[in-house]
Amino acid sequence: MAGRNIGNAVNYVAAHRGNVPILKLVLGVVLLGFFMLALMLQIQTSEAFILNGSLVSLTANAANWGVLRQPVDLVQGKLPIDMAKAVMWGWGIELVYLVCVIGEVTVHGRLGGWFKSGAFILVVFDFWTDFQYGSMASGTWGQVAFAGITSFIVAFFGILGLNMIWSAITEISH
Repeated sequence: MAGRNIGNAVNYVAAHRGNVPILKLVLGVVLLGFFMLALMLQIQTSEAFILNGSLVSLTANAANWGVLRQPVDLVQGKLPIDMAKAVMWGWGIELVYLVCVIGEVTVHGRLGGWFKSGAFILVVFDFWTDFQYGSMASGTWGQVAFAGITSFIVAFFGILGLNMIWSAITEISH
């Protein structure tokens, strides 16, 4: 009996490739988790640049969820001036990056070209700070790979994760 149930489940998954809501939901949550980790790492590498700080250790800092509290601490005046500047820089670059990824908000008119040029420069600079300040034992090509995948994750995993979660919720509710 159990063998038949497992067989039926396998047949269902095979017949409905990509249409299994619970798998979409789980994958969407995993994608959002990696998006948050990559976002935090990018903010930390940008802050390390501004503070002329040390390299961001991927093992020690990867799950520094305190980064998400920085904007609140900034507004409440709880940060020293150097850290406040670093938070403005790190979060500012990430917000520009996310605006470019979402693509819903664009500047029109005479300032449109300036916005696009500035955004491009900041996104490339974000990649460079990931390369410079994300410490990897694998050398230069490891640094390039880290900067590339981190940029890719921030660019796509947030939107993909949300789309998968909403799709799964919609399918489950029908």
